[in-house]
Amino acid sequence: MTKLTNAQSETLSKLAVKIVKQRKFASRARKLKAECDALVLEIEAISKEMKGMLSNGEHAVTFKTKKGGDYHVPKWRKYGVEKVIKL
Repeated sequence: MTKLTNAQSETLSKLAVKIVKQRKFASRARKLKAECDALVLEIEAISKEMKGMLSNGEHAVTFKTKKGGDYHVPKWRKYGVEKVIKL
């Protein structure tokens, strides 16, 4: 194995630090998405009654049924948040 130059070693160190940061952010993003999905399930029935639009005076959230699938991909349907607007 050849020895790295100082510049190459510094670049490798920067890469390692950034990869660790990226993995931490990805982990946090997955946890946050799970929390958001749980909250959507909690208010799903209310949003269907209100025709897919909820507002509390500070924020407005619209919901939408998303569909997908094709002949080679199974059909799927998901009810979720479409837009979040700060009033």
